[in-house]
This record gives sequence, C-alpha cells and structure tokens, in this order.
Amino acid sequence: MERAIWNDTAFLSNMNVMDYSLFVGVDKQKKELVFGIIDYLRQYTWDKQLESWVKTSLFVPKNLSPTVISPREYKTRFRAFMSQHFLSVPDA
Repeated sequence: MERAIWNDTAFLSNMNVMDYSLFVGVDKQKKELVFGIIDYLRQYTWDKQLESWVKTSLFVPKNLSPTVISPREYKTRFRAFMSQHFLSVPDA
C-alpha cells in the first residue's frame, strides 16, 4: 500500500496535480481491503497559486500552512499523513 501511495503521489505531483484523497473500503465478497486515490484531482494552475499566496499573506497564521499548496508540498503532506495514520502491514 505504501509503495502504491508513493508511486501515485509522485505521478500526480509530476502532472502538477494536488487536492486528492485516499478512499478505503472492504470488498465483502473477496474479504479484502481495497483502496485508491480519488477526488477532484485539481491542477495547480495560476489561480490556485494566487489563492495560496492570498491566503498565506492575509488569512493564515504564520505557524500554519495554507490549505492550497503546491503539488510537491501536497505530496509530502499526503505521504506524511498516510505514514502516520496507516501502519505498514506485511502481506500475508
């Protein structure tokens, strides 16, 4: 799972994409955990860069990061969250 997340987030970052989520579910017939990256998959275009700059400059306290960040920063934040909240489990 961790390798898949790292590969997918690297691809999305290279494609200049941010704002995605992890979907986790259970396939009851196969009795397996299923997951995938889903969501809006928003590209980091000039309007998102401007939104990030405005929010950082005017609204976000200095000790916090804005919600709209570059694809590289989003990838790093997403990976850190996944590593912290989803333990690596060896294949059975």
